[in-house]
Amino acid sequence: MDNLFLVVVLILLALAVFDLIVGVSNDAVNFLTSAIGARAGSFRLIMIVASIGILAGASSAGGMMEIAKNGVFTPKMLSFQDILFIYIVVMMTDVLILDLFNSLKLPTSTTISIVFELLGASLAISMLKMYEQNEAVSALAGYINSTKALQMIVAVFVSVFFAFFLGWLGQFIVRSIVTFNYKGINRTLGAVLGGISVAIITNFVFRVAFKHSPLKYSQVVMFLNDNAWTVSLIVFIVFTMVFFILANRKGFDPFRFVTLLGTFALAMAFASNDLVNFIGVPLASFEAYTLWVDSGIPADEFSMEAFMNPVDTSSFYFLLLAGMIMITSLWLSKKARNVVQTSVDLSRQSEGMERFRGNEAVRNVVSFFSFISGMVIKVTPNFIVQAIERRFERKTLLVNGQEEPVAFDMVRASVNLIVAAFLISLGTSLKLPLSTTYVSFMVLMGTSLADRAWNRDSAVYRVSGVFTVVGGWFLTALSALLVSGIFATVIFYTEFVGVGIVIAIVLTAIYLVNKYTDNRVKEALKLDLPEKWYERTPIVIIPHVRQRIKGLKSFYIHELGGILKALKKEDKRAIRKTSSLIQKKLETNYIYISRINDELRMTNDVNLETSKLLLTYYNEERRILDEFQKLADITKTHILNMHQPLNEEQYRQMTSFTKHIINYLNEVEVGLQSGSVPDDQSDEQLRTLVDQFVKIQVQGISVEYHYNLKNSLMYFHYFLTTLECSLMIKQISRLTT
Repeated sequence: MDNLFLVVVLILLALAVFDLIVGVSNDAVNFLTSAIGARAGSFRLIMIVASIGILAGASSAGGMMEIAKNGVFTPKMLSFQDILFIYIVVMMTDVLILDLFNSLKLPTSTTISIVFELLGASLAISMLKMYEQNEAVSALAGYINSTKALQMIVAVFVSVFFAFFLGWLGQFIVRSIVTFNYKGINRTLGAVLGGISVAIITNFVFRVAFKHSPLKYSQVVMFLNDNAWTVSLIVFIVFTMVFFILANRKGFDPFRFVTLLGTFALAMAFASNDLVNFIGVPLASFEAYTLWVDSGIPADEFSMEAFMNPVDTSSFYFLLLAGMIMITSLWLSKKARNVVQTSVDLSRQSEGMERFRGNEAVRNVVSFFSFISGMVIKVTPNFIVQAIERRFERKTLLVNGQEEPVAFDMVRASVNLIVAAFLISLGTSLKLPLSTTYVSFMVLMGTSLADRAWNRDSAVYRVSGVFTVVGGWFLTALSALLVSGIFATVIFYTEFVGVGIVIAIVLTAIYLVNKYTDNRVKEALKLDLPEKWYERTPIVIIPHVRQRIKGLKSFYIHELGGILKALKKEDKRAIRKTSSLIQKKLETNYIYISRINDELRMTNDVNLETSKLLLTYYNEERRILDEFQKLADITKTHILNMHQPLNEEQYRQMTSFTKHIINYLNEVEVGLQSGSVPDDQSDEQLRTLVDQFVKIQVQGISVEYHYNLKNSLMYFHYFLTTLECSLMIKQISRLTT
């Protein structure tokens, strides 16, 4: 039996490694988003800066997360066996929840998850012990420290709204001063703003990054903390002078330096403070095991009162190893990049494909604030409104002078990091348990709103995304509480058998989540067009359009066959796959249209005929795909809802018509190659065929009573949609003749 406890401890230590991996995938969003979104440097440079920050933070992260020992439960009320079972539940639940959110590409809080997992498992174990010992409900107060959980809940609400507001206010003020053409401001102003930024971030490093470090008791760090304002003033003066001197150097940008420094600082704070979210529980389990082994008392009788005065068991080498694991995960994790991409997409300045969809509640929220904004503008003097509008006039955001739009500029990236660092520093000094994820994300959203990245075309989608992420945070707390409670109950009654059951459940769930979610990193779609296509004549673009038409025709025929087969076999999986492929094709079309619009905005030298040809094609392609998607959706509904299937005669008619469609489109492709699209006689032949088949269906409805409403709707929609899509493909082919 004793060996089984050792096995559980070893499992917990192994889970610490896995938790570090999934934890970094989640928390990378806190310190990478701003630098990546603004492209403050190459991806490699940003990752190197973040890695150095993580290593510095991890190696200085003394002290273990005390909440794992006595922050949620009262150790003297529980035995070693109780606490070890609580710990295995916490770690298994944590790995499951973090992996799930990472797979869904949503950031969540590791602090919240660990606290509520501890709370859920502790509540379950404590109440079950009370039930066995016939204790009154009031005795629960002796088992659970509810104050910490309440602090976390309050801090969530406060940090979410406060961070969003300060992010908005800070960005509004800074943008009003420097505008979007910030590189044109005089070097004095740029130097002053850069000096202020570096002073804030430096203060943040000493107040937060060294918060749990053994160095916090050193004379140097204590002196810096005791004289924080004086040190900040000196840093401000020194860096203002340095920036002023360097301002005349070509390509020097103080905001780029601030962004990279802020990335280092937040990465260091993450490793220094949040590292304990991943290794605190395993280290506590190891310490508990050591205390119990030396006691000689049975595991279910040995009180963990010693945890009331915890001893730090962490070592420099263990922390350094943890830091190296985190850095390795940061470089290799696809999920980390996907989670970062979600935050970048929600805050980007440019148009593009929106990941989230709107709903009525979000539309009402956006409508309400639009109304309030309109009222404020009406009562504000016109000269003030015009002055503000001039400060917020945007130009295309470029990277190193190249015609490639970025998500947002270096000014916003700097404000993101500065405000986040300031708020976390403030929360730390006030001893508030702020979540770095909450603060970082909501500051990012606030600065996006202030920079007018959320305009009428994107506001509903962006707000919907924010609601989804914020809702996910609260879902984290609820799911952590419930899942850990259920797991703890299973283990309480079945002990080590239950440990095996829980491990099997979690491993299976992680396997299924990763199997059915797309964790690939989506690369930016590049236009397959000649360089500076917008300055060229249409003849240069025509081969590209013809190739796209050929690809569209092949895709259409292939997926039309997929719809037919799915209908015949009532194959739910096949129709879902077909519908998904058409949706992806639509998304690609939208990205192409967005990229074409972006490139057109970057130049005044535009050949109107060329641009018209390209935009006309892609918009017509979108119309075809929209209609095709409707057919796929109706087919999917028909199959999933198990409506009356098509009989053999109907399937034969549809197959026959599809063959005519294929021949028709092949003639169009031959015409494309020769530069002459076939005449309209073949169009009339298709229409005649559709008319004949529709009459047969009507006869089956009215005379022979063969077909019901759902069957007829499916039948009619197939013929009418395939006819329309085929005619449209032929029509856009004429663009190239």
